[in-house]
Amino acid sequence: MEDTVLWLQRGDLKGETESEIIASQDKALQTKYHATNILQTETDSTFRLCRQFDAAMEHIVSASPILTKEQHIKSHDRVCAQLHFNICKEIGLKLDNEHWYDYVP
Repeated sequence: MEDTVLWLQRGDLKGETESEIIASQDKALQTKYHATNILQTETDSTFRLCRQFDAAMEHIVSASPILTKEQHIKSHDRVCAQLHFNICKEIGLKLDNEHWYDYVP
């Protein structure tokens, strides 16, 4: 249970990143879907890149045919970079960067 909030306690994240994560966990990110269906300030909730589906977080993060081609590969690469960074630190290798998000393997 303690490990689930460890990323918050360590303070390794930029303030903007932390606020985006918290907002996404609370399903309060400003998307067209949120503005249309929750705030009722928009009339069109379709995702602007594909114009086929609602711009709900689930679609943007995992289902958009436009984003899956490029962004998910970048996301995968960043996860791998973080894993590589953590492994290098664990085995005692000296790294040029202090934070994983600045690290390029």
